[in-house]
Amino acid sequence: MTVCNLPPPTSSYNTAAFTTPESNPTRHKRGIATPDKLWPQHSVLKIALLDMTDAQKTLVKANIRKWTPHTNLHFKFVDTAHGDIRITANNTSTAGWSYIGTDAKNISPSETTMSIGFGSSPERIEAQVLHEFGHALGLRHEHQHPDRTLVFDEDEVYKDYESRNKTRGDAYHDVLKKSHRSTVKTSPYDEQSIMHYSFSKPRLKSPNEIPKPLQLSDGDKGFIQSLYPQDSTPAGQLIYTLMKVLIKTDRPPTA
Repeated sequence: MTVCNLPPPTSSYNTAAFTTPESNPTRHKRGIATPDKLWPQHSVLKIALLDMTDAQKTLVKANIRKWTPHTNLHFKFVDTAHGDIRITANNTSTAGWSYIGTDAKNISPSETTMSIGFGSSPERIEAQVLHEFGHALGLRHEHQHPDRTLVFDEDEVYKDYESRNKTRGDAYHDVLKKSHRSTVKTSPYDEQSIMHYSFSKPRLKSPNEIPKPLQLSDGDKGFIQSLYPQDSTPAGQLIYTLMKVLIKTDRPPTA
């Protein structure tokens, strides 16, 4: 997995690749990231949900919260448009996009920093929220990992893009280009990452298919934890709990 330092917004190529978490009991941190796009440790991120129905807000909140246990960040949903991350709904699209990490701070407060397409099935929308919020936390696309093992049929990738009135440059930037190791922080390549696009033949030579992940992989959880590590000491946990109370963060109820 990686963290990104490239200027988004990013658009989806067959949306994000989403698979189920791997069942290997040995948990490895996996991913790709660029440190200069990460939010300051222990930040309180205000999240504004704009132009959404109550049902859409509920879905988006529930899936953003899935990142919560794996970071030291605090997510506070606000009822105004003045959020650090400003998310809008696109009811006619199946695709989403997001600025990468702290790039959102450079965007005019009158503009949104993320869009969620609500034109597909609920499980695809949920996966899209997970993927795009991963970008908002500073992650970049897993299929562009410098150590990726998949092999593209480049001619087919270019052909696919051209059939959709996009350029070869778009295809290279979105799919074929690998991240430069000197610009990213990585953990082992993870085909099951929520940040991976889905691919199949004829665009792939090997493997036959990368299915669409629908949930965070164990690698996603471990990698984001390594980027935003929690203080597990009693004092650290006390401070974290007090912060939640003081800022009244929007968090899921505990059982």
